[in-house]
Amino acid sequence: MTEENLRELIAESQRNGFKVLFKQYQNYVYTIVWSRIRKIGSAEDAEEAVSDTFADIFLNFSTINEGSLQAYIGTVAKRKAINKYRRLVSEKAVPTDDDEILNLPDETDIAADSETLERNRLIYEKIRSLGEPDASLIIQKYYYDRKSKDIANDFNMTHGAVRVRLNRALKKLKELLINENISLK
Repeated sequence: MTEENLRELIAESQRNGFKVLFKQYQNYVYTIVWSRIRKIGSAEDAEEAVSDTFADIFLNFSTINEGSLQAYIGTVAKRKAINKYRRLVSEKAVPTDDDEILNLPDETDIAADSETLERNRLIYEKIRSLGEPDASLIIQKYYYDRKSKDIANDFNMTHGAVRVRLNRALKKLKELLINENISLK
């Protein structure tokens, strides 16, 4: 659904419109948040940051300029994730060398960030379109950086079967991405 369609739907019914907005952007926001806090946070921490992001979006929706909804959502998600990361670090008193995550640059290239995030969202959708267990195998291996051996235990598969399924799934994914002209670079 386009931004214009979303705005029309929200104008008709905020409740229904915001449900659609949430459904359309929840994976996008979760991916942004999880990529920032995965080293220290839990899935519950990520869900809390996602909720905070959408609360901010819903409260400030009328002030978001037309044509910049996705960029706004990405920026809010990034900032909420950074804030969550900072809170988690201070609560757990974990020393970190990752100053990049702790400091939001003064000038962000929202357009480039938005394009990258949109591409990542499309890739995630294509991964999900592979079906199960292929989608989960790819996500576990490449999003969560888990070892094939650990994944095999979770899926009651052999280590070799996981590797073969991943190889086949990646070939299918590559074809889907080529067909949609989605670049991985």
